[in-house]
Amino acid sequence: MNSLSKLPSSLRQLVILFSPNSTKPNINTKYQKILVTVSISAIGLSIAFSYFYTRFKSFRKKRTITKIIETIPELKSKNVKISDPDYVEMMLQNFVNSGKERLQVVSDFDRTISLCSYNGQPCLTSNAVIEMSPFVSSDLRTKFKELREYYLSIEHNVHMSKAEKLPYMIEWWTKSLDLVVKTQIESANLKDIVRNSTTHLKNGCKWFFHTLERHEVPLLIFSAGIGNIIEEWIVQECGSYKNMTIVSNFMTFDETTKKINGFSGSLIHIFNKNEGVLLDTKHEASILNRPNVILLGDSLGDTDMANGFPSLNHVLKIGFLNDKVEEQLPKYMEAFDIVIIKDDTFIIPNAILRSII
Repeated sequence: MNSLSKLPSSLRQLVILFSPNSTKPNINTKYQKILVTVSISAIGLSIAFSYFYTRFKSFRKKRTITKIIETIPELKSKNVKISDPDYVEMMLQNFVNSGKERLQVVSDFDRTISLCSYNGQPCLTSNAVIEMSPFVSSDLRTKFKELREYYLSIEHNVHMSKAEKLPYMIEWWTKSLDLVVKTQIESANLKDIVRNSTTHLKNGCKWFFHTLERHEVPLLIFSAGIGNIIEEWIVQECGSYKNMTIVSNFMTFDETTKKINGFSGSLIHIFNKNEGVLLDTKHEASILNRPNVILLGDSLGDTDMANGFPSLNHVLKIGFLNDKVEEQLPKYMEAFDIVIIKDDTFIIPNAILRSII
């Protein structure tokens, strides 16, 4: 009896009814059959419910795990803002399913790859590294500063459109590069200029560069700065990379005097950085059949860097918002899919790349 008492009531009735050693209750055969049928049905329903409930919980768990955005804890940081998580999830799903063979990266340099501050001090851009170097006279340094103070306020004016800013940016870059030529620095000075500057690359860049090269993912660095400085900067801190292309304003030097005598190619300024300038080049060939783009920038103008190739289907735009957060955040949230606020590391790009490769 003790063992029978532990059974469910429906099973206990069946045992009593069919036990040869028990005295069956006084009940006719018709009702016995009804009782048996009902008991068996109840047991069957209980087993079925338990089975499907377990499967449902398992299905719900699998659905949760397959959301890529939930598997990247770095995206939950307080300094990371995502206006449309469902859209970012869709992009990540596409990137993962397509594989690294369909991926490319396009990035700005100054204050995207390079630091904004170091040991509490503001860091210089690739232009300013030359302007502040000991090879530049104090008179020219003052002129550089005057240009920067005047035009920088226009560049960061959130109430002006790109079209309104464009002529000012062309004017600024033209005047600034003319002053660089007047410095008459020599090609041999570049290593010391970079080595003695206070500016560094963000922590995590080296892993990012190395991983992209190891997996043969093309990396395009677009900059309105000085290409020679950017190139030297990366070599000194990280090394050289065969998958990397730098599009910027590159200084040219006189073969005899070794002094700067101009710049090669067309002027690259903040609003004409886009892959359209690379049509019919070696880089274009390297990104064929790579429609998925991770784009990294720190200004609203950087969102156009992947423009120019019609085959680019999916562009995940990641923006570094470095200052004037309250004023500029709404605009950045509109322009970029992911906004990273005041972060001097490459933690977020690395986490996203790690989830794809």
